[in-house]
Amino acid sequence: MTFPEQWDDGTDPSTPAHQVHWYDDRTAIIRQALHTNFEGPFLYLLLGDERAFLLDTGTGHAPLRPLIEELAGERQLVVAHTHSHGDHVGGDGEFDEVVGKTADEVAQYFGFADWPDGVVQFDLGGRVLDIVPIPGHHASHIATYDRNTRLLFSGDSLYPGRLYVFDWPAFRASIARLAEFVADGNPVELVLGAHIELTKEPGRDYEMGADKHPDEHELQLQPAVLTELAEVLAEAGDEPVRIERKDFIVYPV
Repeated sequence: MTFPEQWDDGTDPSTPAHQVHWYDDRTAIIRQALHTNFEGPFLYLLLGDERAFLLDTGTGHAPLRPLIEELAGERQLVVAHTHSHGDHVGGDGEFDEVVGKTADEVAQYFGFADWPDGVVQFDLGGRVLDIVPIPGHHASHIATYDRNTRLLFSGDSLYPGRLYVFDWPAFRASIARLAEFVADGNPVELVLGAHIELTKEPGRDYEMGADKHPDEHELQLQPAVLTELAEVLAEAGDEPVRIERKDFIVYPV
């Protein structure tokens, strides 16, 4: 279970529109190439015995459905989102059935009785995911925990980059709740977010809109980074504040 030495960082416009890396034989990490759009989002395809779970559809600037159908095979495809900002739902129109974009629609689809509290399970067939609501960056934001690989998919709420916080109280509460979920018997091997916006130099980010990322930070984060984020948010208090750390920048907007 390894990662590429380098993800597509936008320096070579001749590379494919999507870079696919198999973390294991049922977990595909897909990066939309930076030369198609500066966001360069990461998408995740998780394969179960019966269903395939696609997390995000990218910006819509590159055809996605043929690739996903090839990777998913004959499994029933469930298309969901970490959250509903445009760089994560841009490819929705290619697919016939997609989980809704609002918090109410997400809660209804997965069966939450009291959003954003609680955790629900979603079974792909031989592979159970835990869905954890984490609004703050976006009202419909979720984290997804895969019990098989112990990977935690954190979307735009934690990744090596600028963590844009639109609702400060909700974000603080969500990260605290997510850290508690992990501490309460759900061990995490790695945290995988939806972007890379930092360089290998601790705390140094690329300019907004940069479509080339030389010397990128690693995508994968250790679970201790989630603990660190929860701690610094708790210490920050009720007023929004920018916080710079080695592996992330908290960025209130």
